Amino acid sequence: MTRSLARGAWAVAVALFCLIMLASLADSHKPGTRLKPPSLKLYVADTQGDDLAIVDATNMKLIGNAQVGLNPHGAVASPDGRILYVTIEGTNELVALDTADDKVTRRVPVGRSPNEPTVTVDGRFVFVPLRNESAVDVVDTASFKVVDRIPVPAMPHNTYTSADGRHIYVGSMSGQRITIIDSSTRKIVSEIAPGNWVRPIAIKRDESLAYTAISALHGFVVVDLRSGKAMRTVELPALPPGTPEPFLDTYTHGLALSPDESELYVTSMPGNAIHVFSLPALGRVAKIDVGRDPNWIVFRRDGRFAFVSNTTDNSVSVIDTAARRVAATIPVGHAPKRLVIVETGSKSEVQ
Repeated sequence: MTRSLARGAWAVAVALFCLIMLASLADSHKPGTRLKPPSLKLYVADTQGDDLAIVDATNMKLIGNAQVGLNPHGAVASPDGRILYVTIEGTNELVALDTADDKVTRRVPVGRSPNEPTVTVDGRFVFVPLRNESAVDVVDTASFKVVDRIPVPAMPHNTYTSADGRHIYVGSMSGQRITIIDSSTRKIVSEIAPGNWVRPIAIKRDESLAYTAISALHGFVVVDLRSGKAMRTVELPALPPGTPEPFLDTYTHGLALSPDESELYVTSMPGNAIHVFSLPALGRVAKIDVGRDPNWIVFRRDGRFAFVSNTTDNSVSVIDTAARRVAATIPVGHAPKRLVIVETGSKSEVQ
């Protein structure tokens, strides 16, 4: 009798479980049901608009836009990927975007012309370079207020946090310096002069080398961060005769290290191409044609795909890194530049 009752109870339990699962499946297909967001989102700053384009970085499809403010410039995700911090040049603000629903939750005024920000590894502070202030504002992410301002060389443009979190790197344009700041004391540790206006930088995780784009160079400079000296200049292949000079002599803008640091991807803006270099030898192994004026590069964490913003074409090229070819081209907003990949509920991708 006891066995019979036990078998009956088990059968009832199984039947109830099946009913619950069927009901859940039916609910998920009802009109108006909110579907789970993609696990990988690519945010694209539409710099001549007022929004970020949002791309599913798994299926390579545009899935929406987030209204943030006039002329978004740069963006960086919190370490857990839940918040995206975006600089707004049109209103001189830093805004916080919730990556779950892509809504702005907080705004704070900062100095003039905020450019590419970075966040500390503990997520407590965002460093915001102010291109027209010769300074970096520091925003406390808890109070969402500016708590410090650090003077740096003129026209600071891009900031980066070292892999171990100890240093903040600032590249200044007309100041022609890479400034290294202690992230805890906020004091300048050292400055490096790579040779001209400093544009984007790709920094190795061990902080041994920085691959640095500088104005007027169709290529990049390899900077030894330990000695503080430029050790090598690498030029991309010559452009066809008659190629127009790019704005601000910016021949190379985006650079990015692959997640395993075995390759360096480098933009040729007037050449409308990405050049791939093997590391550490710096042999050029591929040229990949993309859209017009490629500006920024970001890799997916697994290294299978790299994303390139094409500013003049209003698109993003998706590069299959194994095949070394463009696998997809995604239309986005007006004048796309900075890119960030966020893994929902996890760390942001390599930037």
